[in-house]
Amino acid sequence: MLVRIRRFLRRISARYGIIFCHHNADPDAVYASHVLSKLLKKIHPRLKCDIFFVHGPSKLSKFLMKKVEVKTNAKPNFRKADFFVMVDTSTTKQLDEWGLIVEKSRKPLMVVDHHAVHPKTRKIASLMVVDVNACSTCEIVYRLCCKARFRLSKKDALGLLFGIIFETKNFRYASADTLKISAELLNYGLTIEKALKAMVKPMEKPEKIARLKAASRLKLYRLKDWLIVFSNVSSYQASVARAFLNLGGDLAVVGGEKKGEIKVSLRSTQEFYDKTRIHLGKDVAFSLGEKFSGMGGGHPSSAGIN
Repeated sequence: MLVRIRRFLRRISARYGIIFCHHNADPDAVYASHVLSKLLKKIHPRLKCDIFFVHGPSKLSKFLMKKVEVKTNAKPNFRKADFFVMVDTSTTKQLDEWGLIVEKSRKPLMVVDHHAVHPKTRKIASLMVVDVNACSTCEIVYRLCCKARFRLSKKDALGLLFGIIFETKNFRYASADTLKISAELLNYGLTIEKALKAMVKPMEKPEKIARLKAASRLKLYRLKDWLIVFSNVSSYQASVARAFLNLGGDLAVVGGEKKGEIKVSLRSTQEFYDKTRIHLGKDVAFSLGEKFSGMGGGHPSSAGIN
């Protein structure tokens, strides 16, 4: 794959590229993009890459970026760009209005992701660096760094570890490869304990209020042995859905409208997925997003719809 990336950059005589992250970029997207930009520079020294977060990073990402800084450009030069990169982003719809810019530009597009990529994205992509068996995009980027013999800084290694920890829910859904890569990152002078502590962000009062409001509106259904929870709240849908699983739900669906946009978060226990094989990202979120002219996707037990 590294050879293909080198050929891709040489073929288009790349001088300037823009790396896109989906809106509300999580730590996996943030730090995969951050390290990837440095790796591309290593592979192709004349290259400059700007990282662009669509409508900014998530609150947790902002919190972590105070500890491991990530340089971004809020106003990249779209016309000047020789190519685009979508990181941890399976469809251009996750780029909101900038998705049309990517589609209409017809400029070379690289996709680096661990999600199942949308068929429309596959049609316009010039290069796919995708591994659906990877538990995080940070793992894919780390493997590329190893192949390029690119030595990370201690902070960049910590950033990748942040992304892996977040995406695997504190290693709950980690694979053997994930644990192996995490162990290698610890060789940069890191510890799991310190990384986990660094990621603890005190819950703010608005999030607490959102959880309590959603709990008061909770609707509980029993389908055979499964407990399914529905609720609505205008913000913090993902936080609320996670809280409902902690309360005992097997599947939680939490939606809400804000500024004319409806957002829905879906979460299930691992047991629910293992026994039903219902993939919330592919079977539910993707289909509903398409049906209602929006977008949706995610993982087997964690997905979202806009």
